[in-house]
Amino acid sequence: MKRILIYALILTSVAAPAHAQECVEQACIDVYTQDGKIVIEGRKGTGPAQKAEVAPAPSKTRKPVVRKSPTPKPTTSGSTKPKVVTATKKPVVTKRVRPTIAPTATSLSDKLIEILPTAGIAYSPSFSPLIKVPVFFWSDIPTIVTKKIQIVGEVVEVSLKPTFIWHYGDGIFFVTRKAGAPFPDGEIQHTYSKPGHYLIQLVTSWDGQFTVQGVTTRIPGKIESVSVLPITVVAAPTRFTPPVSFRR
Repeated sequence: MKRILIYALILTSVAAPAHAQECVEQACIDVYTQDGKIVIEGRKGTGPAQKAEVAPAPSKTRKPVVRKSPTPKPTTSGSTKPKVVTATKKPVVTKRVRPTIAPTATSLSDKLIEILPTAGIAYSPSFSPLIKVPVFFWSDIPTIVTKKIQIVGEVVEVSLKPTFIWHYGDGIFFVTRKAGAPFPDGEIQHTYSKPGHYLIQLVTSWDGQFTVQGVTTRIPGKIESVSVLPITVVAAPTRFTPPVSFRR
């Protein structure tokens, strides 16, 4: 078995779609592709929190009440000394008013990024495949990738499926949803007619959907990865068998 991954190239895709509705009571979930990755974005609420405070009302202070002394009356002894009455102030009680705070506007926003696996290529026979003999190919990528992710209080289930495009290096290609297998069960096989050095290219194209609260939506955009692997195909060795007359 021979299994070598030379390189992987991730392609870009579309950006996130815009939503017109405001996500206040229920969270809005977007799943899209960007820069060769799956992006799960969620938001809920009316925006940033705002606080309003009400200042306490100023206290009112009563003016002191001054009582005037009565007019002195003459006494029998002829004394005219007035009787003085002292005015007293009542204590002023100031009530404290607690400031009221407006309810806070809650706003949740989060973004998660998922990277998809890159395919590894294998073939058999792994040593010196022969011309005119089928070579079996396969990849280690699963035929379906599912993930459950929780974001802003919602559970998002993402389901992705790959499509494989095999380029055998001699101008022939093959498209399938299957990952292939070694001999004798593999259905991805190719027979080379000429010996030589070839470069196998496997293009993996991902598409899928996501489900939130029972509603399933297709994921926009596309992600493609390319894996390459060299292969050398040889001719069958010839063996000379002399005629019976030449044998001793």
